[in-house]
Order: sequence, then C-alpha cells, then structure tokens
Amino acid sequence: MIKFCCSIATLAMLLSGVANAQVIPLDPEVTVGKLPNGFTYYIRKNNTPEQRAVMYLVNKVGSILETDEQRGLAHFLEHMAFNGTAHYPKNELVDYLQKAGVRFGADLNAYTGFDETVFQLPVSTEDKTVFRNAIQVMRDWAQSVTLSDEEIDNERGVILEEKRQRLGASQRIQAKTMPLAVNQSLYADRLPIGTEEVLRNFKHEQLREFYHDWYRPDQQALIIVGDVNVQQVEKTIKSMFSDLRVPAHPRERKHVTIPLTGKNQFLTLTDPELVTTRFQVTMKRPALEMKTREQFSESLIRTLFNVMISNRLNEQAQLAAAPFLSAGGSVGQMMANLDAFSGQVVLKPAQTEKGIKAYWTELVRVQQYGFTETELQRAKISFMSSMELNYKEREKTPSESYVREYVEHFLHETGSPGVAYEYALYKSVTDTLTVKGIPQYFSDINRDIVITTNDKQKDSLPSEATVATWLKEVEAAPLTAYVDKTINRTALLDKAPVPGTITSTTFIKELSITDLVLSNGMRVLLKPTTFKKDQVSFQGFSPGGLSLVSDADFYAGSIASSLASASGVADMSQQELRKMLTGKNISVVPFIGELSEGISGGASTEDLETALQMVYLYFTSPRKDPVVFNNMIEQARLSYSSNNNSPRKIYGDTLSAVLGNYHFRKVQMPLEQLNALDADQAMAIYKSRFSDASNFTFTFVGNFDTATIKPLLEKYLGALPSLYKKETFKDLQLDYPQGRISRKVVAGKEPQAIVSLAFSGTFKYDMATSDQMKALAGVLTIRLTERLREQEAGVYNVNVNASTRKLPSGEYIFMINFICDPRNVESLILSVNSEIMKLKTEGPVEDDITKYKAGYKSGIERALKDNGFWLSYISSSLMNQEDLQLPDIKDRQQKITVESLQQTAVKYLNNSNYIRVIQIPVN
Repeated sequence: MIKFCCSIATLAMLLSGVANAQVIPLDPEVTVGKLPNGFTYYIRKNNTPEQRAVMYLVNKVGSILETDEQRGLAHFLEHMAFNGTAHYPKNELVDYLQKAGVRFGADLNAYTGFDETVFQLPVSTEDKTVFRNAIQVMRDWAQSVTLSDEEIDNERGVILEEKRQRLGASQRIQAKTMPLAVNQSLYADRLPIGTEEVLRNFKHEQLREFYHDWYRPDQQALIIVGDVNVQQVEKTIKSMFSDLRVPAHPRERKHVTIPLTGKNQFLTLTDPELVTTRFQVTMKRPALEMKTREQFSESLIRTLFNVMISNRLNEQAQLAAAPFLSAGGSVGQMMANLDAFSGQVVLKPAQTEKGIKAYWTELVRVQQYGFTETELQRAKISFMSSMELNYKEREKTPSESYVREYVEHFLHETGSPGVAYEYALYKSVTDTLTVKGIPQYFSDINRDIVITTNDKQKDSLPSEATVATWLKEVEAAPLTAYVDKTINRTALLDKAPVPGTITSTTFIKELSITDLVLSNGMRVLLKPTTFKKDQVSFQGFSPGGLSLVSDADFYAGSIASSLASASGVADMSQQELRKMLTGKNISVVPFIGELSEGISGGASTEDLETALQMVYLYFTSPRKDPVVFNNMIEQARLSYSSNNNSPRKIYGDTLSAVLGNYHFRKVQMPLEQLNALDADQAMAIYKSRFSDASNFTFTFVGNFDTATIKPLLEKYLGALPSLYKKETFKDLQLDYPQGRISRKVVAGKEPQAIVSLAFSGTFKYDMATSDQMKALAGVLTIRLTERLREQEAGVYNVNVNASTRKLPSGEYIFMINFICDPRNVESLILSVNSEIMKLKTEGPVEDDITKYKAGYKSGIERALKDNGFWLSYISSSLMNQEDLQLPDIKDRQQKITVESLQQTAVKYLNNSNYIRVIQIPVN
C-alpha cells in the first residue's frame, strides 16, 4: 500500500538550525498599517519599473459567500466596479484611465475567486494628479460603486457571454469532476461565474445587499508598490479610506472548508472532444500554512520532491518501451484548506492497463526506496541556482512580484520575509538536508482517481474494481531501487574549438550597439544594458528557412528543429544534458521558420560561455534520438485518431487553411505524410540549414561587458564552419487569398459561435504605414468593445489585430475575432461593418486616438527598458534589412491623426479581399 508518512513535527526535527515554530518576519521594506475601521494597507518603494506603481484592492469576498439566490453576484460586482462609481459615473472610469495610458484588460483588470475579489491598476507616478486619482478609484471600488439599475441590466448580457466563452470540453469535465474534487462541499456549487438563472433574473437589490454586506474595510486591503513616496502615500490613504464604514450589524465572515472524509473516490468520464486517455490521481491532505520557518522549510522540501519525481517520470516517458506519452506529479496547494499530491499520465492507445501500472510502479518505487542522494543534489543545485538568481536581481524585482506576495499575506497570512531572508533560510536547509529528510506525500486514503477518454473508448474504460486490482498487483510485486545514471563528463565539449577572430568593429553611438564581423563571415551585434543584473539574451538567424526546403522535403523540414531540440547534442541525450547542466541558468533553442533558421537563447552572465558552447554544438553536433522521434510521431498521430471531434480544432484548421489559400505548407500535415516521416531526412535538412555560419547574424542584449564577451564570441561563434553561399529566402508566394471568401463550420453542440473577419492585401511596406494600421486596429478595438460589449451586450470581448510584414513581399491583414450567441452572429457582424463604415466616412473620434496613443506610449516606454524588446527590435530590423535607429515615439505618434486613420481605413479595410469564417453548433 502507498501510505502517507512523516509529519511536520517529524520534519522539523530533521532540519538542523531551524528553531521550532519561529514565525517568519515581514520584510522591513514594506510599510503595513491598519486604520481604526479595520482597513489594511501595504506600501513599498520600488523603482522597477521607474515612474510607475501597481495598486491592488484586495477583498476577502468571493463566491463562497453567496447564497443559492446569489450565485454569480460576487463576480457580477467585480464587473460593476467598472460601470460607475461616485467620482466616475457610468463608463467614465475606464474612459479616464485609458486616456491616462492604462489599457483595459491588459493593465486595468480584476478577478473573482471562491474566497477573494481582487482589482488591479498599474499607473504612472509621473503625473501626480493621475496617481492620486488612481487611489481615488480604489477608494470608490471599496465602497462607492453606484450599481444603477440600468448598468446592472446592461451588464447581464456581458457576463452571460463570458460564461458562453467557457463552454466546451473543459467546462463539461469540470462540472462532473468538481464535486468529487471538493468532496461534495459547498465549493462544488459556488463556481464564481454563477448560474444562468441567477444572472438573468436576480433583483437589483440583491446585488446591492451583497455589496453592502461584504465590501467593508475589515475585509479589505490596499496594496501600492512602485516609484512612490511612502509617507505621502500613507497620508493619502489615511485621508481617503478612514471614512469607510463597517455595517452596524456585520455578517460573520465564515470560512468554508473541504472535509477530509477518509474515503477514496473513483470516476470515469468520456467526451467526444478528448484526444487522449488520461489517468489522474489526487491524494488530499491538510494544507500547509506558510507562517513559520518550519513551514517555509517544508515548502522548500516539497519543491525538491516535485523536481525529483518530475525528473523520474520524464525519464521513464523517454524510454522506448514506455506505455505512456507523458507523466507528471507534484505536491502543492489544491484549494481552500487542502493540499494534494496530484499526478497525471497520458496513456498510449490500447495500453491503459500497462500505462497505469507503469506509472503506479514509479510512485511505489519512490514510496519504498525514496530518492538517491545524486537526485537530491541535482534538485538542490537547481533550486538554489534559481534562488541565487532572484537574490542577485532583488534590486530589479518588478513591483508586480511584491504585490502578489502581499496579496497572499493579507488573504492567507503567508509569510513575506523578502528574498534575502528566504535565500539564507533555504541555503541553511539545503546545506544539511539528506534523502532521509524527504517525506512521502502519498496516501491510500482521501484519494481520487479520475480516468478520462474519448467517447469511442468508453467500452474500454476499466471499472473501479479493476483499477484497484491493478494497483494492488503493482504494490505486491517485488521492486528494485531506482538507479540514477550519473554523467561522468564535466564539460560539454571534448576539446576546445579552433577560434576565429574579429575582423571589423563598428560602433552605433545613438543605440550604444557594437557591430562586429567575425573571420567566418558571421555578423554579431552587442547591446549592453543594465535592465537586469544577471541576464543576457541572444538570437541568431540566417535567411532561408523552410522556403529553401523543397516541397518533397517540406514535412521533414517542418519537424527538424523540434527533433534536434528534444534529442540533446553530440553523444548526450536530452536527459543526460539536463543532468549535466543542473544549476545553470541557460536556455538555447534552435528553430527553422518559414523564412529563416536560427537559435534563440539566454543565460545568466556566469553561464553565458556554456550557452555559447550549446550554440556551437547545435551547429556542429546535432543529435537524432529515435525514441524522441517515435514519441513525437505517436503524440501527433493521436490528433488524427480522434477524428478531429474538437469544434475549436476543426474551426482553427479551417481558418488556417482559408488564410493559407489551402497551400499544403499552411495546413495540417496529412496522416499519410506523418506516417512517412523519416528522422534521417529531417536531420539532414537541419544540418543543411545550419551548415553556413557566414550567413548568420547574432544579436546579444543584456548585462555583459563588451570587452569580456568578445573572446567568447571568437572562441565559439567564430569557430563555426562557413560555406559563404550567401543564401537568401525564396518568395514562394504564400500570400493571403484574394477576393471575398465565406466559410461556415458546423461543429459542436454548445450554444456558441466563433466569428473571424479578415481584411487583407499587399502593400509597399514601410514603418509609417505599419504604424497607421496598428493604430487603426487599436482604435477599432476600442470602438467595437464599446459597441458590441457595452451597448449591445453581445460579446465578452472582441479582438482586432493588424499584422504587417515586409518579407518576402509586403502584406497586411486585419483580423477581427469574437465569440457570441449563434443567434446574434449576423447582427453583430452588421455592427462591426457599421463601425468600419463610420471610420471610413467620418474618421475616428479624437478621444479614441488619445486613448490609443496613451496606451501605446505607456507600453513602449516600459518596453524600452526591457532586454526582450531590444532583442526583438534589433533582430527584426536586421531581418527586414532596415536601418537601425532609435524609435522616435513622439514623431511616430504625431503622424497618427483623425485624417490619417480615416485614409488608412478607406484604403486597407476594403471589401475586395474579405474573409469571413464562422463556426456554429450542430442543430
């Protein structure tokens, strides 16, 4: 039998140097206070990012507090906070914040859970008036939401559409598994989205009563972290929030728990949209609080346990004879008062018994023999390496990270001592911890087993008694201890490569970029930054990609980089490589795209040389693993065996085919081609695409010293072989289709329609026109959100995106997407076309342009202090053969006017190339 053992008390005895029940101190850098009315606040000065702050209003109010007649009202209240407050009637709040550069959805947002409702608002601190008004918004949300009859009724449709968006296989399965998961407790009947009956029919006063009962200062906290004056913010909070009132007879805030019954539960489920058969096991236990050093230490040990068991299961899945495609398991927070060990295995077709037994065998092996010291050592090194990186970057920690910690502190009293304290604590634990100190998190009681599969496999599902017999057979069988295959080698390379040299150096002063050419012809651009203390990101590319792969070889080429990436390098498998690189902060991934091939990656400053060694090996010694190849093919084959029963997949495949003009390179690989794929052919294509270093350009961005990095570039990138072929991509004319195209997909049974509308065409690419198109998409998003969501309550959200490309030829596409009631498809499309016509005939309103510009300015200002932005900007500029220049935000924004966007709409939102793809359910 798998049994639970090792209590927290026993664990504490194993942890030397950790005082019993010593409460974790709160980080002294955060100011915490409580007003006389019970309102709590957290304030912290943090300059990442500069001149910005993040505010959260946290309410210990969620759906669990609802009565049967109120199901869905906690979430409804969250929506209503954006529809009118004392200082911002109706939609003026969103309108004001958008003009201040706060993007609705991306920045301004909220969520409702079972036990809490949290509002978030990131805002600039540069404008003191905007910052103070943002605090006023928080005050209004706390107790001054207007809740007018008209706005309540207008919002009903929006929330019903949000509920509609969630329909599908996941929702159907959740509806059946949720009662089991929460042991038939109240949580099963309090999903935050609520019931359709309540959402349609509740009385206005019921919502107001819920707000009055629960939105009160003794259940609320304001968290502000950012580039702020702490004393001044504290003074403002006291002046604004001290008048919040606690009801004369406050309702008791009860805490609902999930009972542990001591029993086991079993459930099998089928759904026509499921692709694979999955075995899931959940072993429930009381939740671990996070208040003391012992509890933080056990949390660390759980993390190490999770790392080790995941590594074990991943290793088993890579065996040639593995009867499952993937497997995992971890112990952690479940919900409410429970934690759990949660495990899952994706079974191979017709191997249900073998797969479940093989998975259970590994759990029993851990239970009987535990882990090896070498496994634990790797897990400790990996964890502490991550902690050390966080410690080094502590002065660059984003404000959002601190805010999330303080949310947990307020809601659950979770300790927040700061990264320096945690680093020291975890180091003291890992220094002395042995495998004897690793508890088992398995149990043969309070255990749920759920097996899910496709409807067609219903008759093959085992019964509870059959599964119980399988598990007992595994537990009774003799097992040997796990043997950890360690890596003897200490270096990635057997011998140092013959280095190249730097043959030319140019400095681009306005961008602080050093432009190098190596002796093998490779070009390298270096942009040192201080945005992160210990991060270097890089990307290399060469023009060509799959465009230079013949039609006959295309399918093999399309999987080549995935095969190489998953197979390891040289004579090391992916598992061996993972073990060898334990503790190193490295990511190196090769890719072959439509127009280019290359390598993306990143590393800590200390590990950059190892990352460059990986780059060298992906060029010179890629590996083909036949087991990895077979698993890739088998995993892909499953999507065919389900006969594409997923409505979303059918719709997605249809949309891709239409947009790709039904070219075979743009649609799903046929099954017969999948079955004919050859690993040797794929690897030959990979080697061909990476055979000529002279055609590659690499960009490095991050915290490095230019003089120090140059010898590394010469040693590894300069040593790569070159053929000096001067290749470029081919224009295969894979353009968007021309003309008016309409497709209707009839699939699924849920009352849900998906609509995609597209306007496309060719144009002579230039950045200014691209800017106009993206601004037009932003303005149209604002207009359609106002029309389709706020006025007509026909959608939960609507997305408008403008994509432009210069290569291989100038093309653009505007995509408009939304989900709605099938009965409203045509009327909503008419509304979309009506708004587009207004843009053409009247132009956009100035307010909408102001909102777009404010959001764009806010986003680009943050992006300019991000390594990822600069890496993408430099690489894409080089790929597009454009001059490198500092983005002129002001100049680019000034060119966006009512007249320019009207002209852009007339020219590019034309009906000559118009695509309409709709999915509706089967009658």
